[in-house]
Amino acid sequence: MTAMDQEYEMARKVLANNSKHEIIPVHCGWGKVNSAVNAYKLISEYHPDCIISTGCAGGIAKDVHLLDVVVAAEVAYHDCWYGEPNEYGQVQGFPARFQADPALLAAAKKVDNSRLRFGLMASGDRFCSGPEDTAMILGHYPDALACDMESGSISQVCHMYGVPFLSMRVISDTAEETDRLGQFENFWETVGSESFEILSAFIDAID
Repeated sequence: MTAMDQEYEMARKVLANNSKHEIIPVHCGWGKVNSAVNAYKLISEYHPDCIISTGCAGGIAKDVHLLDVVVAAEVAYHDCWYGEPNEYGQVQGFPARFQADPALLAAAKKVDNSRLRFGLMASGDRFCSGPEDTAMILGHYPDALACDMESGSISQVCHMYGVPFLSMRVISDTAEETDRLGQFENFWETVGSESFEILSAFIDAID
């Protein structure tokens, strides 16, 4: 599943010749509602063995760099507050953090690439546009590596229906950049499909 046109085309291109698995590419659109609706549609119509969210994400940790690839061992909402006794980011009745499927996470760890990073993806309907946004997320999640808009909602839907899930995202803008939107827009002007080749190696590593 990808949110943007560019992400969809790049993912589709690198996975076009995969003969090991049947792959259903889904262009879900930006944000929680679009991704949740399309995750449910995918599950109800195709009954997939797993769902993988891919595309790009913004770096939150200072040591996460442009074109690194963050694999979300955990996903948490950075824009939710349901009140006590819930933790910040926890949707009532759900885990505070959604865990990646162990088998998919193990497959990602088989990929030999120095740009892979494993940790927390903070997710929500807000573009992280500068230092204030970065500081806000780190204030709630000091261990966050990156942020996106779809991994939280897709992981919640997968949790509801018992579908294995993993998010794997290329870093398009970074914490130290003051003009993150400009860096993000420039990323799509310069990046090549080779930045998404890790996705293909990960798919091949899945049993």
